[in-house]
Amino acid sequence: MKRFLIFISLFLIASTGCKKFLGLSLQTDASHTPYLLNPNLDMTAWQYLKYRSGADTTNPNWRTDTVFKLMYQAVLYSGIDTSEYTKPNRTYVFLHNLAVQTLNATVPVTVSNKCYWGYYLVDSVPATSWSQYTPAQVKAWLQYLIVNGEYNFNNLTPNAVTVTTLLPQGADTLNPSGIMVLARNDDPSSGSITINNFVGSYSSTTVRSGGYVATNGPIQVVGNLVIFKRTQ
Repeated sequence: MKRFLIFISLFLIASTGCKKFLGLSLQTDASHTPYLLNPNLDMTAWQYLKYRSGADTTNPNWRTDTVFKLMYQAVLYSGIDTSEYTKPNRTYVFLHNLAVQTLNATVPVTVSNKCYWGYYLVDSVPATSWSQYTPAQVKAWLQYLIVNGEYNFNNLTPNAVTVTTLLPQGADTLNPSGIMVLARNDDPSSGSITINNFVGSYSSTTVRSGGYVATNGPIQVVGNLVIFKRTQ
């Protein structure tokens, strides 16, 4: 019986000229032209921040595309000069909402070491609003996330490079020089950019989505806490 079924199957394939089997059309080749996604945003970093925070109603998805909403709120609350996000020769680290507040999947509590509100506690508990911090403190965080110079996949290497940020000298006792360490991870399965991944680092951050090119510099989006801190 088994041999008979095999014979029948082969006969049906041959009798249909290999175009159909049991009445069903066989898969045919389809032309496909590979292409690279265009990383150019054709807007400044400030415009892009507004565009994806729900603040720019020209975005057709402005009601739902709010991945930078909490960062945009931080900018407004801190009083930082928004023109800093329009100046050229900069690299901008943007905070996905998860980098500000990450909730436990099963219990709705903020995860302590995953995000800003969970790491920088207020009266020993996670924050729920930027207003629980001083504007000066929030401004300092935002200044740290603006790097002097343009750093992206095209000019970073696996060899870490130390860069300066807009964080004023001495503003952070853990990082008095206001530096950041950047490197490119060339693992074929997970090519990415890492932040503060150095020997003795308390916490390193892998860029969630990077390579965006605004008209005034690249943008790297993070979904976790970015902090410069040594274990010793």
